[in-house]
Formats: sequence, C-alpha cells, structure tokens
Amino acid sequence: MQDPRRRVTMPSEHRSMKGTSEVARSKCNVIRTGRRTGPCKARALAMFLACLVPCASMAQDYPSKPIRFIVRAPPGGTDDLIARLMQPAVAKALGQSVVIDYRPGAGGLVAWEYVAKQPPDGHTMLLAASGLAAIKTLRPSATLDPFRDIAWVSGVTNFMLVLLAHPSLPARNTGELIALAKRRPGELSYGSSGIGATPHLSVEYFKAAAKVNINHVPYKGAGPMYLDLFSGRIELGAAVLGGALPHIRGGKVRALGVTGAKRSEHVPEVPTVAEGGLAGFVFEPFYAIVAAAGTPREIVGALSAGIARGMSTPDFRAQFSKLVAAPVATSTPEQMTQMAKKEAELIERIVQTAGIKLD
Repeated sequence: MQDPRRRVTMPSEHRSMKGTSEVARSKCNVIRTGRRTGPCKARALAMFLACLVPCASMAQDYPSKPIRFIVRAPPGGTDDLIARLMQPAVAKALGQSVVIDYRPGAGGLVAWEYVAKQPPDGHTMLLAASGLAAIKTLRPSATLDPFRDIAWVSGVTNFMLVLLAHPSLPARNTGELIALAKRRPGELSYGSSGIGATPHLSVEYFKAAAKVNINHVPYKGAGPMYLDLFSGRIELGAAVLGGALPHIRGGKVRALGVTGAKRSEHVPEVPTVAEGGLAGFVFEPFYAIVAAAGTPREIVGALSAGIARGMSTPDFRAQFSKLVAAPVATSTPEQMTQMAKKEAELIERIVQTAGIKLD
C-alpha cells in the first residue's frame, strides 16, 4: 500500500499544474464551505490593514510642506481680510506655514478652476463664497462642477452684504433709493467685486424685487470698486459688510441697507433692505474653504479639523467678529457639502426670480 504521507511530502519538482490548480480550488472551497477559514480571514484582514496604512500615514504626515491659500480677489476686500485673519491661526493649528496666493478674475472662476487642477494633496486650499456652489446656474457654459471637481472642507462664516452710496447721492436708505431709481431709470450705476460674486447677486436680487433699473459695473475685486465709489465715478456699490465697515465709519460711503434678516449689531443704525419696503428680502451667503476633488478623506478631515482649531479660540472669534462683522461658523466636510448644495438651490431661485444672465 502506498504510504499516504508521500502526498504531503512530495517534492515540488514533481507537482503538476493540475496539482497547483487543485490546491487553488481547495483554498477557494475552504472559503465557500466555511471550513478552516482562520488563515484566510487572517490574510484578508492583513491585506485590508495594509491598504489602510498609506492613508493613515498620509494623514499623520500632513501637512508636509507649506499650504498655499488661494484668494479669488485682489488685496483690499473682504476675501483678503478673512484670509489674513485665518493665515496665522491655521498655520499655528497645523504646524506649517500658510502662504496667501491671489488669483483674481472672472468673478472667482479663475481661482476656482486653478484649485480644481492642483494636486489633490491638501496643500492648496481656496477661500470660496456661495457663488462657487451655484456656478452651474450662474455660468451654464462653465465646465467646472462644484461637487465633482471640488472638495468642500469647512465653513468659515455666514455674512451680510450692504448696499452703499456715495455721500452725495440723495438717498439715505433703500426706500429712498428705490424712489430715486424709479425717477431716474437707467441713470444710476453700482459696482461689485465681479460678475457672479455675492455682491452682484444681492443687487440684482434687489433690483428685481424693487422693479428698478440700475446699471452694473463689475470690477476685479472690492478694492478697485471702492476707489471708483469714493471718487464718485459710480453712485452705488455692494460689498460684504465686514469689508465695508471702515469706509462706512470713516464717512467715505453711506450704508443704505443690509441684506440680513435683522440689523447688524456692528451698524445698528443701518436698516435692513426689508425695512426699506421689500418685505421678506434676505440674503446671507457663506464663505468656505475648499480643495481639489480627489483629496483623500483623511487629509480633508485633517485640514478641516485644523481650521476649526485655529478659529475656535475666544480671541480669534472676537477679532473675527469685530473685523468681519460676522460670526465664525466652521463645519465638517460633510456639513459643508450639504450647506453648499442648499445654497446652490437658493441662488438658483434668486437667479430665476431676478432673471440674471451672466454668460
């Protein structure tokens, strides 16, 4: 009788391809039959953990170099103010330097497209406003998709906008402006930080609600717009309240109304647009931090957590509220993504109501 042990100790050179296939099939059968699954389970678990190691390692090593902070507008406006406030706080929280990089143009589109094309490693982030979430509504011809090409990292704040006038304009609130614009249809002009930017949207919404004709003059950022408003080249302007505060308090411009649901504690003497005769008028968009799509979830989470840490101290919150005239409002990536989708729906309704055409 053949010694059965020979099948166990058979030299490898005597094994056939058939034998190898039988061994492979037997291993598969072990899994299917549920018998002797211990070694297979151990190997599967080891493979799974091996896949997790690179992601965990990336998150632990992040950030491994300076972070570029892209700003869609030139120096002098609210985007610049917020970026400069966040820069040292986020750098300290993440233990890495943060470098501001201005990429103005096309109402933010230049910066948005630039960030979407950067390596998805979390070392390039962008300060974005609500307009990015609604780009498909605002610019139907744009190829950029805000939820396919962009990773939403964290909220920064929700803010009011303010309608401004040169001090020589005979209007002290939005009610008087509406009356003036109806007496002088098509004669007045307002400036904004760019086509599709939130100041532009706010005034177009106002025009539609008030049924007035006021010309739009887009600029490459709030800074250049202010220069023309100060000199009287344009009669009106729209801006984020925080960036406008020094000019309002300095008497260079007159605040006619804010777009919030209630008056701002920073300028309580300025009425809301709704108080000027447009009941129900409210527009409070957001600022957020975004990165390139494809950035590993662990790195997005690490960046979001770092932003939250940096902006959570009492001193930072107090300074931010004082200068930006809006509260700190950080969020998780998941919360920010949902907020962006809701804002896109709101802006779509505003665009349809106002009949705004940007392309």
